[in-house]
Amino acid sequence: MSRWWPGERTVAYLVDKGRLESFESADPGEVAAALLQRAARRVQTTAEAALKGGDVDGAYVAAYDAYRMAAEALLACQGLRATSGEGSHMVVEDAVSAQFAEAVSAFAKPTFERFRRTRHSAQYFDPEAAPITREDASWAIEKASAALAGVRAVLKDSRPGQFT
Repeated sequence: MSRWWPGERTVAYLVDKGRLESFESADPGEVAAALLQRAARRVQTTAEAALKGGDVDGAYVAAYDAYRMAAEALLACQGLRATSGEGSHMVVEDAVSAQFAEAVSAFAKPTFERFRRTRHSAQYFDPEAAPITREDASWAIEKASAALAGVRAVLKDSRPGQFT
């Protein structure tokens, strides 16, 4: 296990501001693996099934959940998690994009931002927002699947260590 240097200043800032917190685990890799299993199930049994059934908003939201869980797996390896409350999804976005966008292109900041904002308009109905299309939901499922594959590769090749 090695320390992950890209994005260190961003993560340190989020920790200092109380937006990310440390947690203790005997095996952070096991926590990350559990998150990845949950994320894979969310894509396969929820997002894909919702899209097949015509629920594009539900498919999009489920794909986003899987995407976010994959991102949280990377933080878990570092013994970090977002604190609860408003903006916690943005904190995951900021920390993971800063550290891992180069290694996992699905976590590029513009992609994460689009995904999070569109999910918000679906989850908390916004009559002013453009409707989510079948193509949007398919894109979301593809991005969630790419994020899962990317996280698995990072964890296999160079799993980040505890953030201190």
